Amino acid sequence: MKPKNSSSQLKALVVDDDRVNRMTHQALLKKVGVENLASVENGKKAVDLHCNGESFDLILMDKDMPVMNGIEVGN
Repeated sequence: MKPKNSSSQLKALVVDDDRVNRMTHQALLKKVGVENLASVENGKKAVDLHCNGESFDLILMDKDMPVMNGIEVGN
């Protein structure tokens, strides 16, 4: 078996209300070797993931979204 490099072991979450932005960020993360990816369309769903026990090494979050934005999540 081929050993995994550090970027493939990262778990990343992309939070953006724009589907194209989510897909673009996921494609860029995959290009640098991040394979464990999740995405949601607003901050509330990101908080729900966290409350359900999910954890992430990297979170890319839009600061201006409906429902709950990145600024509200940080407060």
